[in-house]
Amino acid sequence: MWRRPGRRSLRWCRKVTLSLKELDELIAKTEAQGGDAAELKKLRAEFPTTQPWQPARRETWLVAKEDETTEERLNREAGDLFLGGFSADVLGTCIEYDSKHSLGELRAMCVEAGLSPSGHKKLLAAKLIAHQWEAEGKRKVA
Repeated sequence: MWRRPGRRSLRWCRKVTLSLKELDELIAKTEAQGGDAAELKKLRAEFPTTQPWQPARRETWLVAKEDETTEERLNREAGDLFLGGFSADVLGTCIEYDSKHSLGELRAMCVEAGLSPSGHKKLLAAKLIAHQWEAEGKRKVA
């Protein structure tokens, strides 16, 4: 940004932004050419010497319950889809859907049925089973 420092002065001033490394290089070049770098050194002394910036490490913590069975996990995640939670026949049908269909196929089937396509394969299968059984009146769902 260019601006005039005062009315009487015809000199233009420019705001310059330098990193500490660039300021150190400017001091070294000024001294190498025989110039006075005292003002630059005073400016440099105002800023502490720091370590190079490094991005923080991202740590992913997977919270999994130890020794949780597939049935317990599905009961926790989608047990509210079925009255009384997951039974053995619901679990068997979920595993069958899981083995016969890919994740993309299950998501497409959920979209087609008007269900949310988010979740893992067994959860999507549970949503589809609950929707199908509700439509057929085969089993009451919550």
